[in-house]
Amino acid sequence: MAKLEAKRDVVRVRGEERRTFAEDIRNQYAAGKLGEVQTTETGLKYIIHEEGTGEQAQAGDRVTVQYIGQLAEDGKLFDQSFERGEGIPFQLGARQVIPGWDEGIALLKEGAKATFFIPSDLGYGAQGTPDGSIPPGAELAFYVELEKVTK
Repeated sequence: MAKLEAKRDVVRVRGEERRTFAEDIRNQYAAGKLGEVQTTETGLKYIIHEEGTGEQAQAGDRVTVQYIGQLAEDGKLFDQSFERGEGIPFQLGARQVIPGWDEGIALLKEGAKATFFIPSDLGYGAQGTPDGSIPPGAELAFYVELEKVTK
């Protein structure tokens, strides 16, 4: 139990560094100063900061992702896994997360670090979230780290 809590503490500290990095990337994006942004056919924009060296994520795989979620427009933080000390596990392609995540995570290999700029229709759409933390029609910015891919 002590080992697990020590690992969570390390992740929390790392999260503060990642939050600063994510905010800087989002600011550059908002100012139109990011040249290396790629765009998929669906409109998902992404930057891979660090290529992973592990397994390529594919639909059906169980993945674990650390993340920081912000509104792309103003940088308002609405969620992050780092402060909880562990990533979120889910089955890729099973609609357990927003469509922009299913599409974006499938572009990565285990160990990759990336930022996704997710248009509203691949996020929470015209309705936003019930609690109001994500307004209707909001574009989202997610810094993600693909920690684990299980085939």
